[in-house]
Amino acid sequence: MTAAQPQQNTGGPSITGRRTSVRIRVFALLFALILINFLDRTALTVALPYIGEDITITPAVKGWILGAFFWTYLIFQLPGGWLLDRFGPRKIIGIVGTAWGMVALVSGFATGAIFLLLTRLGLGAAEAPVYPAGAKINSAWLPAKERARGATILDAASPLGAAFGGLLITFLIGVFGSWRWAFFSTGALTIVAALLCYRYLRDQPHQHPRVNDAELAHIRSDRTTGPTDDGPLPSTRDYLTSVSFWGMMLGRLGWAFTWWGIISWTPSYLVDALHFDLEALGWGTFFVYGMGFVGEISSGFLTDHLRKRTGRLNLVTKIMLVGSGAAGAVAIFLIPLASNGYLALVALGVAVFFILFGGIYWAVPAWLAPRPQVGTVGGAMNIASAAGGALAPVVMGYAIAASSGSYAGAFGFLAGAAVIYLIGSLLINFEKPLAGAAGRVRVGSEEL
Repeated sequence: MTAAQPQQNTGGPSITGRRTSVRIRVFALLFALILINFLDRTALTVALPYIGEDITITPAVKGWILGAFFWTYLIFQLPGGWLLDRFGPRKIIGIVGTAWGMVALVSGFATGAIFLLLTRLGLGAAEAPVYPAGAKINSAWLPAKERARGATILDAASPLGAAFGGLLITFLIGVFGSWRWAFFSTGALTIVAALLCYRYLRDQPHQHPRVNDAELAHIRSDRTTGPTDDGPLPSTRDYLTSVSFWGMMLGRLGWAFTWWGIISWTPSYLVDALHFDLEALGWGTFFVYGMGFVGEISSGFLTDHLRKRTGRLNLVTKIMLVGSGAAGAVAIFLIPLASNGYLALVALGVAVFFILFGGIYWAVPAWLAPRPQVGTVGGAMNIASAAGGALAPVVMGYAIAASSGSYAGAFGFLAGAAVIYLIGSLLINFEKPLAGAAGRVRVGSEEL
């Protein structure tokens, strides 16, 4: 038996016996790939203050380079989601992972701002399907009661990748005396991880040779009654007239403004405004993004726990997301008011801790859309995320340039974006499928 021709587990699932844990290993592998994904993204943001020693780049141009990734990332969301629904996440992850690794590696040869901008555009195009693929794997491999933690575990790889990226990139710069090795190293690592994912992943649990009937029964435990996804699927009009859909898009946009603004400019803020040296920059970024990892993991498990105890998914999820937007906005507002660099760093870490509760959003496509359309809906949601990522670094760059290097206006913009994230989250009914969705299953008081 080869990885390309897996044994089909076609027997009826049994609820007896000790179940396997392949779904956990699948998510662990995806977690590792997304973590490396963020090593690639972080390489530029951390290295940018040192790239400036070789290449002259103004703050405004820095903003365009940092945002360039998201322009192609946005454009390829719907095509990427469609490809996922058409060919499955396994093949797409293998192909695009190899492609973005090669682009990241080539970035190390950059000789000017235009070269850097073009490689960021290429990286954005290649990475576009990754998060929708995670949403599709979430829908296929987890029962609904585990999806919040599954979504946040995958998404938590982003702040953890950024955290370790800060340490790794500064270490590589210090050891080799050049920022170029940061790109060479992370690009090669990505290619290896993508090939490993292709070898182990399967689009559906029953396709994996190591999934036994007990685990399959657990995965399907809340899908065994009611209508199936064979009925008519919702149309474009159904989505465009859904308040929950537009709430999802608005909330994700506000979240993306906030998170991508922070992740794009934090290293430069630590160096330019707080005067951190190379070692302090590495540990400072590790602290800030590490706080995001802790916040995101905590939010996923807490959401699933409270949902299980109360049976009120809509109320619990709104409290988690709205609370995170409010707390994040307050913490961001306090950053430029801090009396010293360490207090500013703590405020930044607290802001990221709460903002990363927004990782719960990656469970939303699987909650609101039928399984055959989860990839497409996840891609649509990521358009909002990409738009925020494309615009936030540019707006912040111009704000910093206009105020002669002050970051106060830029952080004011981020605090306002956190409020938009809060409002969008309020508009979503997490217990009601998008209008016209087929295949919804009612378990207790919840729609799945």
